[in-house]
Amino acid sequence: MPRPRTVYRGKRKYSWIITLAAMLLVIAIALAAWLFYYLQRFIVYDKEGLHLDLSAPREELLRSDAPEATAQPAVPYVDVEIVVEQRDYSEIQTDAGNNLHSIHAVFVPAKDVTENTLKFYAGRMGDFDTLVLELKAEDGFLRWHSGVPVADSFAVNGTLELREMLEPLRAQGVYLVAQISALADGAMALRNAPIALKSAVTGQPYTDAAGQTYLDPYSESTRAYLLALLTELQNMGFDEVLLSGVTCPDSDALQFSQKMTQTPDSVTAVSSFALWLREQADTLGLPVSVCIGRAALTGEGDPAGQNAVLFFKAFDRVAVQTGFDSFQDDIAALESALGGQSDTRIVAVTENYTPELASYIVK
Repeated sequence: MPRPRTVYRGKRKYSWIITLAAMLLVIAIALAAWLFYYLQRFIVYDKEGLHLDLSAPREELLRSDAPEATAQPAVPYVDVEIVVEQRDYSEIQTDAGNNLHSIHAVFVPAKDVTENTLKFYAGRMGDFDTLVLELKAEDGFLRWHSGVPVADSFAVNGTLELREMLEPLRAQGVYLVAQISALADGAMALRNAPIALKSAVTGQPYTDAAGQTYLDPYSESTRAYLLALLTELQNMGFDEVLLSGVTCPDSDALQFSQKMTQTPDSVTAVSSFALWLREQADTLGLPVSVCIGRAALTGEGDPAGQNAVLFFKAFDRVAVQTGFDSFQDDIAALESALGGQSDTRIVAVTENYTPELASYIVK
């Protein structure tokens, strides 16, 4: 019996399809690479940005007669120096210095302000008509028992009940001046850190080389505290307030409470604070005067942010601690800043001698 015929059928192979796909992929990659390098000739950057311009090759677009839109002007080098000039305060107009009289004053330092001291001066003013009582020195502690809550909260309050102690002096017509340190403050700045002038490096209260700390002149809390003290002193019977310590360290490493585009220098910070004080003095109807350092007059040493011209705009009187040898020069410098002589607004502060001046304070 013959065998059945067997026909061999091979398995279908698809390798040719894979080969074709691979070839097409290689061709596509090669074409893409060619187009990438070829079209770089037509990439144009003009005022409208980066785009393709197929109307002409890059060599033609960069020719000297090509359209101006495709040519970018050269950027010239400019050497620029930014100069920040000191503000001119001469044009500021205020009512400072009105309705004053000259003063012949005796100064009583904080440590000597006691009930017995006030009784002593009540009967022995002699040729003096004014008593200057230091009630807040640069250590930040108050000599009198204040009703300002923050003084109790941070334990800087004093104990003297001054209102009753001042009555005999007032009855004799003695002109009463309270002296307080405004920004130079050792106690409040350390105990109430949010209102302290801070170091930009450490974030802690800034301390100068002498160990002094300061209140932040831009802080709303600082200003509220000092305004409360001014108001209370006026209500207690003081005729005038003399501010010492209206200063700010001259340092690049200061951090103020207010956010500003540029950190102000010490003169700007103190001047801003001083002009704010002028507004408060006008509102209260209280003469507010200031002590100025000799460095701000002579230019020798650190003026600590003080500007004599501005101070005469912001304060009623400007007092300078002077000596026998420097008296003439210091008074001349104050007259120059004021723009003339004054029997009431320029005050010499001396030790153990009476100067030849209409207004003075003798320590």
